[in-house]
Amino acid sequence: MALIKVGSINNFAVSAKSTVKTAKPFLKGIKTFAALSEVSRDVEPDSFELVTSVDQRAVALKKIQLTQGFEGFMQKVFDPTNELYFVAWAWDLSGQPINIYPGENINSTDVIIPIQVGRVRDFIGQGINLFPKRHVKGGIVIRIQLWESDQNVRSFGKAMSDTADAIKKSELNNLLSLISLATGVTGATITLIKDASIELARVIGIILQANGDDYVDLFEGYYASDQNWSTGEDTYNGNSSILALNKY
Repeated sequence: MALIKVGSINNFAVSAKSTVKTAKPFLKGIKTFAALSEVSRDVEPDSFELVTSVDQRAVALKKIQLTQGFEGFMQKVFDPTNELYFVAWAWDLSGQPINIYPGENINSTDVIIPIQVGRVRDFIGQGINLFPKRHVKGGIVIRIQLWESDQNVRSFGKAMSDTADAIKKSELNNLLSLISLATGVTGATITLIKDASIELARVIGIILQANGDDYVDLFEGYYASDQNWSTGEDTYNGNSSILALNKY
């Protein structure tokens, strides 16, 4: 379960097609995944479509700060500097593959962050891009897992490669490519996506735990495509960290 959670996939945006709304005006009120799941048995499978955002949207990680909660269960007496890294994956329902950070074939020195409790790491520019700028279908999902590295560079590289490979070959990635070919979105499709998303998070956690790293925090964010996109930084407090995301 996410320690930092924003929104819900149940609020992702759908709309009845124009021909369907003309024939069944009461379906105009069905605007979210949650509402569609309630009526999907009573409508034709291609009656609804995903809502595309009116503007292009992107998300980056701008800041990380460790809090006292981190010290509580991983306190370092002789070396107060912690070696952190994060794994992130983000997607919408446009049919594009999952966006992965840091990916594979990376240099550990480029992604492992030395940081002390209370200090803020501010990433330059707009921050580390997690979701590339584009029109969004349905909504944006972002998951960030924050870990403390065991400092084994060789195993770290393999863990990142295995994580990227798991994401690319995941059922979720496969479903995202197929949904763009569908003539509509259904309650059954939504359930498959939810289940595949949960399973992918579980698999990634297993890979990183097997690497001997210590789990710090998990961020899980959902941003529906029909919501106003307020640009700028949003700050989220977890059990052991504070994250700032830059929406632009």
